[in-house]
Amino acid sequence: MTLAVLPALLVLGYFSPAESILCYQCNSTDLTNPFQCRENLPDDYDLVPLPCDEVYNARYCIKHTGRFEGGVGTKRFCSSVDMGNYCNYIKQPGDQREYRSCVYTCSSDGCNGAPSALLTSAHLQLALILSAIAVYASKT
Repeated sequence: MTLAVLPALLVLGYFSPAESILCYQCNSTDLTNPFQCRENLPDDYDLVPLPCDEVYNARYCIKHTGRFEGGVGTKRFCSSVDMGNYCNYIKQPGDQREYRSCVYTCSSDGCNGAPSALLTSAHLQLALILSAIAVYASKT
């Protein structure tokens, strides 16, 4: 009997329960808590990352700042799609000014709460190359 149970335990041990990523989820246009979801969350905020169970195959946390859903503000949410990191300037008919709208995507628990910076490996490589050029130029 023990030999029959061993393969079943091995098969069950292979499958682990699905765990979703934890993301900050808020919208600054929410009328009940309009100041809870600002672009930069203060150190004393009461917002906590929540499981992304409602989004199938959620693997990313998104922070969207700027113009969305007819307003201006910040929205943090879960996504199954990597939306990238970019900013656009948007001016719609009737607008008096142009608005900067940015999307930041990350893939670790609670990563969409901190102020976002678009520092990528390309930025780091560029900084290293410019430093090497400056050092070389100072020696000649």
